[in-house]
Amino acid sequence: MHNNMTSSKLVVGAIDFGTTYSGYAFSFAHDYEKDPMKIQANHWIGGGHMSLKAPTTILFTPEKVFHSFGYQAEDKYADLAEEDIHKDWYYFRRFKMILHQKKTLSRKTLLYDENKKALSALHVFSSAIKFLKDHLCNEMSKKMTEFEERDIFWMLTVPAIWTDAAKKFMREAALEAGIQSDCLSLALEPEAASIFCKLLPVDCLKHNNSTSIEAFKAGSSYIVLDLGGGTVDVTVHHLEYDGKLSEIARASGGAWGGTQVDEAYLRFLQNVFGDEVFQAFRENNTADFLEMLREFEIKKRTINKKKEGNIVIRFAASLSETYKEKCSKPLANHILPGHLGSSVQIKRDKIHVDANTMKKFFSDSITNTSKHVREILEENEFKEIDTLLLVGGFAESEIVQESVKEAFPNKRIIVPSEPGLAVLKGAVLFGHNPSVMKSRISKYTYGVEVINRFVNGSDPEKYKVFENGFYKCRYKFCPFVRAGEMVPVGTVVQKPFISDTFDVKEGFGIYGSTERNPKYVVDESCFRVGTVYFDKPLQHHTVEMRFGETEICLQCIFKSGDKKTIGFDFLCT
Repeated sequence: MHNNMTSSKLVVGAIDFGTTYSGYAFSFAHDYEKDPMKIQANHWIGGGHMSLKAPTTILFTPEKVFHSFGYQAEDKYADLAEEDIHKDWYYFRRFKMILHQKKTLSRKTLLYDENKKALSALHVFSSAIKFLKDHLCNEMSKKMTEFEERDIFWMLTVPAIWTDAAKKFMREAALEAGIQSDCLSLALEPEAASIFCKLLPVDCLKHNNSTSIEAFKAGSSYIVLDLGGGTVDVTVHHLEYDGKLSEIARASGGAWGGTQVDEAYLRFLQNVFGDEVFQAFRENNTADFLEMLREFEIKKRTINKKKEGNIVIRFAASLSETYKEKCSKPLANHILPGHLGSSVQIKRDKIHVDANTMKKFFSDSITNTSKHVREILEENEFKEIDTLLLVGGFAESEIVQESVKEAFPNKRIIVPSEPGLAVLKGAVLFGHNPSVMKSRISKYTYGVEVINRFVNGSDPEKYKVFENGFYKCRYKFCPFVRAGEMVPVGTVVQKPFISDTFDVKEGFGIYGSTERNPKYVVDESCFRVGTVYFDKPLQHHTVEMRFGETEICLQCIFKSGDKKTIGFDFLCT
């Protein structure tokens, strides 16, 4: 799809748009030739420390105009909240997960901010991408005297478990942010991380057995666990003898990322102080609430299996004030719910939390992830795999690393030295060398809706129609590629068709299915991917589908030689 595009570009820039943190990195083509690992990432300053990614937080003015992103958005919103003038502003954090959770996406899909006010999701996503794009371009212009934006080929990272509609939504948001379609490619997050790690020198890879093994040998297979803030993406890669990668199990996973830990923590605080008090504190003391979340983010990183005793978390005076106001007594007299027992103590402006209680905040995420990896390993052909590669920001957590090692004591667990940057830097490498992926496993069965002769006793009567002198069956699924099939990158499948009256009236449907052998496009496992509309029936055309890339390409070729790119449903709603 984009194999030759990057060669003419001076720079590859990658945007890693994460659930909790986002950032960018870039490298020059001439540097890549000499040293592929010479990749530059930006340093963000805020929250009292410096980080290689900024929080995925965005602020718009009451007029719905973009104001700021990252630490600046957090700080500005806290200032506004301090003066109690924040309610009319639009403040979004951790909004990427809507693309994983929502079954249907459209240009009209709405996002709801912290105060439940709605804004167009496309506007929010494209504003965030535009901020990161402009920031990168600004850095580039400092390094190159005659820099032009069109010198950059852009990579945008997406979870491998996302639907086609979610990927198309991200592409659309990037176009709206001013990135040209032919200068943009999507990188699947676990693939990008895998590409990065296989080039790493051995001393940058930590693992639990020895220190100087060759981590990635030609002919070996390994499981990639991309542990993000929102999603956990799991895929299985095989390193071919030509240095390329093949995906040998379709991407899978779920919403088990680091934000599950934060949610468990917030539920805990609600338990400690009571729903009413905590909700009032959260709504009326936004700046203090944000500070509390920041502090937990730092504490979260220090938790490990060995941690004992109490962990001390400071809370704002406004929480005590809210409690006094709502309960008509000082917080010092608060009686904790019985089940919290001796695990929690409130002393002045601090909560002392037993380390074991803190560890429990991680258990849902860790249990779900380990269970899923175990299921993959139990599939016959993967029993022999002895290596797990841990990447993503959540893989930086000590307790997560320890828990995975404990769950899989006979496996080699490899963690690169900066797991949170593996996806970002890998996306840059992928942009320079898109042919590094040899084949992928098709996540779905893809095909088209056809009308064939009705078969008595086999086809359901309710799908029977009379057309052109024959009884025909509507909704038949004609597959191009099947779920679970290994598809070499760049595979093109063409099939000839003749349009019928329904193709003119309702459009010619392109479908996906989670089943390997779907019979009808109206089966429960099926979903519509795209539609082509015809002017008249009995037109000869060929549907061409290109597979194996990070996105599916579809086009219709007419007898006249005209080509029509097929529109995707989510954009038409």
